[in-house]
Amino acid sequence: RRTAFTALCAGAALLVSGCGPEPVSAPALSTSAAQTSFNGTDLAWLQLMVPMTENVVELLRLAPEHGDSPALTTEIAVWQNANLVRLRSLRDRAGLPSASIHEGHRMPGMVTGADLVVLRDSRGAEFDRRATALLNAHLDQAALLSRGEQQSGQDGEARSLAAEIVTSTGARPVPDRR
Repeated sequence: RRTAFTALCAGAALLVSGCGPEPVSAPALSTSAAQTSFNGTDLAWLQLMVPMTENVVELLRLAPEHGDSPALTTEIAVWQNANLVRLRSLRDRAGLPSASIHEGHRMPGMVTGADLVVLRDSRGAEFDRRATALLNAHLDQAALLSRGEQQSGQDGEARSLAAEIVTSTGARPVPDRR
């Protein structure tokens, strides 16, 4: 029963993410420890959160040179970089590959390569407006996915990070500068 529920939660996480219809194969786990401490929800959460966070970190790296208000993202950049280190560590412990299974997918909260191209060509208030919209979408989706991880994940460290993400996204709203 728990296995069926876990599979259902992992599938729901992928549907909520807005992934395209491409089939996704189950990840191969490299260690027996990974097989016992991570369930399907943990794995799906990591496979979504790592690339989402990697891409938002790229957005935040552009802010000091492109935006009018680089201070707006300084605290968020530090926090996102710290999250990324922890997410990658969890991904590696789970035995998941570093390549994103979501590459090229348009998902809620995902800053895409196309978004980054537009941001690189933007300056000042235009950059701030675009970056803020993307960052807010990322924070909203990260909180949604992390609440799912808190409720259905199995790995204690992943659930703890998810709880911190939920709390931090609520405490770090990015002003809408439209």
